[in-house]
Amino acid sequence: MIRRDLLTSRPTFLKPTLHVLFTFALCLTVLCVSPALFAAQTADYVFSGGKVYTLDKKQPWAEAVAVKGNKIVYVGDAKGAKPFIGDKTKVIDTTGDVVMPGFISTHDHLIGSGWTSKGVHLFDGKSKADYIAKVKKYAEENPDLERIVGIGWSTGTYGGRPTAKDLDEAVPDRPALILDFTAHDAWLNSKAMEIAGVTNDSPDDQPGVIYWVRDDNGTPTGTGVEGQWMEAYVAIGAWDADKILNETIDTLHPLAAKNGTTTYLNPGIVTPNMKDTNGKMQDDMKTAMALLKKREQAGTLKMRTFVLPFVKNPKADTGQLMEFMGEMRKQYNGDKLFVRQVKIHPEANWNVELSPMLEPYESGKKGTYGIPPEKIKEIMVAGAKSGFDSVIHTDSTGTSHAGIDAILAARKVDPDNRSALHHATWLTPEDQQRVIDNKIPVNATPNFTNDWSDTDKDALRVMGKKRTMSYFGRYPEFARAGVPVSLSADVPSTPSSMQAPLFVIEGAVTMKDPSNPDAKPFPPNVKPMTVEQALRAMTVDAAWQLRMEDKIGSLEVGKYADIVVLDGNPLEVDPDKLADIGVEMTMMDGKFTYKKGSSD
Repeated sequence: MIRRDLLTSRPTFLKPTLHVLFTFALCLTVLCVSPALFAAQTADYVFSGGKVYTLDKKQPWAEAVAVKGNKIVYVGDAKGAKPFIGDKTKVIDTTGDVVMPGFISTHDHLIGSGWTSKGVHLFDGKSKADYIAKVKKYAEENPDLERIVGIGWSTGTYGGRPTAKDLDEAVPDRPALILDFTAHDAWLNSKAMEIAGVTNDSPDDQPGVIYWVRDDNGTPTGTGVEGQWMEAYVAIGAWDADKILNETIDTLHPLAAKNGTTTYLNPGIVTPNMKDTNGKMQDDMKTAMALLKKREQAGTLKMRTFVLPFVKNPKADTGQLMEFMGEMRKQYNGDKLFVRQVKIHPEANWNVELSPMLEPYESGKKGTYGIPPEKIKEIMVAGAKSGFDSVIHTDSTGTSHAGIDAILAARKVDPDNRSALHHATWLTPEDQQRVIDNKIPVNATPNFTNDWSDTDKDALRVMGKKRTMSYFGRYPEFARAGVPVSLSADVPSTPSSMQAPLFVIEGAVTMKDPSNPDAKPFPPNVKPMTVEQALRAMTVDAAWQLRMEDKIGSLEVGKYADIVVLDGNPLEVDPDKLADIGVEMTMMDGKFTYKKGSSD
């Protein structure tokens, strides 16, 4: 018989000896390797001294952040950061400042769109006469320019569709082409139309959507709608792909970094070729991606950049588009430069009663689909099958409805499909509920649904008070219902001076145009987003829409070091002063892309 007391007494005798030997060995190991371990954890940068708003629900506030390489290695109190400080660590004193995750814009055209903001700006014009006077003054001050270009007029302020005859008063001697404030329509003078060969016989690309405004005799009168004018822009010698793409990147990327942006989605490269989905649009995209890749390889790419192909042609070959997307994804699928989504643009502007409404405008018009609902669904479902998300431009109740239908169809293919409504300007109450019930992602530009550029007046004019107060600009309600909402400026449809995320956030929490001190909330019956919701919409919720929530959007150990330092606390200032908060520095991937007062 085996004695159990012996079985138990033997281990009891050996335990202390084994414990001592193990402890000795462990101490010896630590003595040998601790310097290496310490060196491995010594940070390159430590931000300490001010407040840290992490956007991490588990730890919303902290005192310090440590960065090594391109990753965050510590978030916590100032005392806990001290072991991460070595001889080579740069300690950044943030006393009086607030450290936050870098801002994420999910709808800004910062590649190629610089050409749209060239020349004379008419955004603050008050009438047709004012527009003509501003263009004339600019032309007289620039006699050596071969052509006059510009941006900023609106149909409401002009009092109808602009004409070549009126623009000839300002510029009679050389071609002139001025974009409207959304950069969708253009106002041409007679010289520009002559050079471009625009006559009675010129066909419309898509009657009712992409076309020339004509008189009773069929003669084009001087307005090209929804990109009909793009070939004319090329014809007058205003387009140079390599030059303009480089200029735009070199101008708008530093500006966005200065504003605290570390990641953005470019939903279609805005060029005069963007209507040619299966041809020149793809050529321009390849050119742009090559230029961006050079910057990434040189270490000068200032933001994580998502680039989307642009679908505006109802006859686009969906199969060929998916093949092109697959090729692009193979080449650009890193953590700084991506091609993972497709942009669908199925309509013209609502304020001129061209976007398709489920119910007629006040005038009785209903608008027209540039891309019909069945084609929208075809593209989204094909994208889901190929592992791509889609974003759809939704400026009307019709395209919003079609977009929701298509997204739900795409989710049947891929339950995790994150296709989103971009703008979501007009939605019926029934479709608003579908967005909420299905948590369909939404991107909004606050200045598209407030009183900027007389948008409030246009809404009331074309849709009436009742529908405007129940259909228009509902994105704050989606955020309150738990829908993933992101915010952005949509440059160039708003000027680049409005790209700043804090400007956009102010618009969302006030329902006012931050550029106008006399602005009033609109729609007046919509409760604004809270500051916390708006900050999430430009950080963690935006990251989720981009499938990057595990890498960016909040300050957490292991995530990329995308950081912005602000000189004020967004959660403490008056909401009307949010846009006045300054950016002290911006870091992307562990490297500074902007420092206030630095020329680097």
